[in-house]
Amino acid sequence: MKFIVAPDSYKECLSAERVAEAMKLGIMNVFPNDEVVLLPLADGGEGTVNALVNGLNGERRSLNTVDMYLRPIETHYGVIDAHTAVIEVASIIGMEVSKERNPHLATSYGVGDVIGQLMDIGFKRILVGLGGSLTNDGGAGLLEALGVQYFRGNEVIQVNGGNLNEITHVDVSQLNPKLQSIEIQLISDVNNPLIGENGATYTFGKQKGINDDELKMFELNIEHYSGLLEETIEQHHIQTQGAGAAGGIGYGLLMLGANMMPGAAYIIDLLKVDQHLQDADYLITGEGMSDFQTAYGKLPSVIAKRANAFGVKPILISGSLGKDYLSLLDDFISVQSIMTHPMTLQEAMHNASKLIQESTQNTCHMIKRLER
Repeated sequence: MKFIVAPDSYKECLSAERVAEAMKLGIMNVFPNDEVVLLPLADGGEGTVNALVNGLNGERRSLNTVDMYLRPIETHYGVIDAHTAVIEVASIIGMEVSKERNPHLATSYGVGDVIGQLMDIGFKRILVGLGGSLTNDGGAGLLEALGVQYFRGNEVIQVNGGNLNEITHVDVSQLNPKLQSIEIQLISDVNNPLIGENGATYTFGKQKGINDDELKMFELNIEHYSGLLEETIEQHHIQTQGAGAAGGIGYGLLMLGANMMPGAAYIIDLLKVDQHLQDADYLITGEGMSDFQTAYGKLPSVIAKRANAFGVKPILISGSLGKDYLSLLDDFISVQSIMTHPMTLQEAMHNASKLIQESTQNTCHMIKRLER
């Protein structure tokens, strides 16, 4: 038999590569002579650079920039070919950099700075993975890094999530001219608009550190800033699908002419995963936590649908299972959690590799009996 192992990362726990390796060990303990193809994937969040670099024989490089609090950091990017680079927001202003959450001071400036450096190097096509940010500034910071100036009266100010309401007018005359000759593609599994009940602040603000009683203030801040920006640039993307991704970074880049790509499907197509599925028997995938939302464009569901189209049997093995997870059985023949007994989150994360291996091995014993 042929197994395709194509998980996402277990967020803040294991990379997609380590999840895939653990799953492979579980398979080989039951089917030592069968073919196992590892295809660790991503959908725009953490692991996007690694997935594309490894899958397309690219190269991983580093550069210096600043994090969401303007502290110096070293981050990484991927080189796909002579003209194409890939970055992920999570490794610049996200959970990969710091667990600290202060949405009042956090800015997306570092993302714009990295894009500017890549343009200076000579890249003409930049892929941006949008998942995992810890900012809620509507992309104002990244635009600042690329030349947009924000004024409070006659004073130029440095923006962050907490002071967007202080902007009185916007000047785009100093915007980096190199933006006119490059292509920016946004990789995201988020379809939310910038503002509104389903926008960036009300949907994702709490996980970035915004308290319940602050949500309206941050929403009004972004509404004020985006209104001034749209009036200045004469572009309109407040309600565009994906504008709310990464605390509004999607919006900032859409205002520069970027194209929004559906994260999981885009990466699956780039890596030509369908070619591996054509003659496979089983697909094993997973993520940190699966619930009813997984069916709405998350990587496991997208690749499961591809597998079903080829007659391949998809199995989901995730860290935990949440609300209405049984609905995922529309796409999978089996949906499982790696937790074999009551345990704390810390215990599960500490033993994740072992638990993934054991869960996969258990599943393969079932497959062995069914295939007799």
